[in-house]
Amino acid sequence: MKIFKLVTVAAILFTLGSAPVLAQDSQDYHPALSDRFLLSAGGFWPDKSLKIRVDGTEPEEEIDFEEDLKLSDREATWAVNGRWRFGEKWSLFGQYWTVSDSGGAALEEDIEWGDVVFKEGTFATTGMDLSVARLFFGRKFGNKPNQEWGLGAGLHWLELDTFLQGQILTSEGDLEFGRQTVSAEVPLPNIGAWYGYSWSPKWLFHARVDWLSASVGDYSGGLWNAQAGVDWSIWRHFGVSLYYNFFQLDVDIDKSDWRGKAESTQHGPFLAISTSW
Repeated sequence: MKIFKLVTVAAILFTLGSAPVLAQDSQDYHPALSDRFLLSAGGFWPDKSLKIRVDGTEPEEEIDFEEDLKLSDREATWAVNGRWRFGEKWSLFGQYWTVSDSGGAALEEDIEWGDVVFKEGTFATTGMDLSVARLFFGRKFGNKPNQEWGLGAGLHWLELDTFLQGQILTSEGDLEFGRQTVSAEVPLPNIGAWYGYSWSPKWLFHARVDWLSASVGDYSGGLWNAQAGVDWSIWRHFGVSLYYNFFQLDVDIDKSDWRGKAESTQHGPFLAISTSW
């Protein structure tokens, strides 16, 4: 899948390069502000929502997966962040996480999925998989060693797969079991900014935000991806990171196999171990 190719390329870029630039142990700011490589990996506990619309011959109403199909609104997953400084002013950032979930409920009303109707009172089940990969090129500004801010542009690559199955109404008026699926691979370029400040060799505050509102091929809509938190350096090359992540997607889709809309919001804490060198 394309998203895994993107993550593989990012991993190669993060591990390539010349010998790491090591900060002196005597410096009075967090080493992540001077080290060439930074990597953090850990658990992400998002509070999430998902709404899908699949149009048939006429536009349909959105399906709220959390409310209508009892999709869990919170589930632990894993996430990875990384950074490679490949010049005095330039950096490549990376981020990846994936969320999978399933649910089921007796339908309180008819649900229309394209030209298929899932009938009120029958039991329907659903599942979703959402993967997000982010690559971001940025240039830093400012000359103070204990803080930096920067601007740049990047790309989010999203893969969304979801299904709904249960008793559907046939054209003859009978009920039969059916399963409907849709999927999308969404490339969304974006612009963004970040800021970092260290008040001691042990502590670093970092915040960033990415934004998009545009039409790209079969997709049009908006995206927000933000993160803010602190890094605590336990030893010179090892520490703990605690961040709050926020991600919001609102995109209209006009593909041959999916005309409709997808809305997803995910936000929650990200606790990770981190290393820089």
